[in-house]
Amino acid sequence: MVRELLKVTEPSYCLSVGGAILTLLVPGSTNGFDDDMAAYKVITDVQLKFLNCLRTSFASDKIGGVAQPVGRALLPVVTSLTGKSARPTTVDKSLLIGVSGGADSVALLRGACWLREELHISPIAVHVNHQLRGAESDQDAEWVRELCQQLHVPSEIVVIDVAKLAAIQSIGIEEAARDARYDALRETAERLSVPVVALAHNADDQIETALHHLLRGTGLAGLKGMPSSRSLSDRVHIIRPLLSIRRAEIEQFLLSLGQCFRSDSSNLDTSLTRNFLRHELLPLLEQRLNPQVREHLLRLTQQAGEWHDILQQQAARLLDAALLNETSPIVRLRCEPFADQPRPLVREAFVVLWTRLAWPRKAMTFAHWNALAEMAQNGGTKSLNLPGNRTCLRRGGLLAIECRRTRDTFCNQT
Repeated sequence: MVRELLKVTEPSYCLSVGGAILTLLVPGSTNGFDDDMAAYKVITDVQLKFLNCLRTSFASDKIGGVAQPVGRALLPVVTSLTGKSARPTTVDKSLLIGVSGGADSVALLRGACWLREELHISPIAVHVNHQLRGAESDQDAEWVRELCQQLHVPSEIVVIDVAKLAAIQSIGIEEAARDARYDALRETAERLSVPVVALAHNADDQIETALHHLLRGTGLAGLKGMPSSRSLSDRVHIIRPLLSIRRAEIEQFLLSLGQCFRSDSSNLDTSLTRNFLRHELLPLLEQRLNPQVREHLLRLTQQAGEWHDILQQQAARLLDAALLNETSPIVRLRCEPFADQPRPLVREAFVVLWTRLAWPRKAMTFAHWNALAEMAQNGGTKSLNLPGNRTCLRRGGLLAIECRRTRDTFCNQT
């Protein structure tokens, strides 16, 4: 079961998990090993898989010091050639981590701490207290603060009255909590000048998200679930390093460390959509239809993501061929490049346009995207009102998308 010996500077542990002894040897201990082994830790399969997942994610997203392990390996060579001790000049890169206190986020924090010297990252924890569970919410915040102190990690506690926010905005508690959480993470990252925020969504979260999208109504983009990374603002982007790891594996990793975590009582409330999917619908589907339903849904998200990436690349090329200008507030396009293209590709070209210009897409439905594609390919209607106070106009072989208050501008110029 033992796969690797890793040098660490973490506190010492000694426990037995499933018959495997996990030990961090400390100087002066009577463990039967030489003193030279005092700073090494035995790593099990569970730990190695978890840490390698983080290594891959952090490296692919270029979070500080990615090339440094290679640089360190070259130190003996440099020393032998020059006769001088050489050490690379490195600057630790800050990494903001959303930490609720639950198993997933605590595992992500512990893994980042384990790898901070190797990858030259400096974790900073952010906990958002939604004030939805009274004293329990406050206790979670204090628990996260104490854990961070033990791990020598700076922490930021953000307190938000989500219930009040939901009432003011006339939206549901789940939506208000999610929006408040992302706003808090973005604002904290920008204030601290940290460009990357790591979130602990796992493979089971991905399965539940895809199923929710499917039942609510979605296309290929919704079936792929959550992206592994995306922009949160022009200065901050988020990454999700645990999307390929199942919840059970995360809990095994924490067990191997002897690390406890908090349990949110609201996660048992099946009146909330995600909890209903997790605790009732998915178990029912496993029992009545297919015990492997979660694995199949996870595979579907991966395949949908692959095809969606291909579609977006092709759609971007089509959009570039059609664009005459994209100067706000009016975008002009030639219709001819759309004429003989598959309808799904034309629809996606407009999705890419909306994304590029950061136009809100939440109110845009399949019917809107399809109507845009129909107008671009076949004409028909000459004017189409769209969400976000936008109008699409067709004049001959040209298409213009504009804010309604500037409609006369296009008419006067054609």
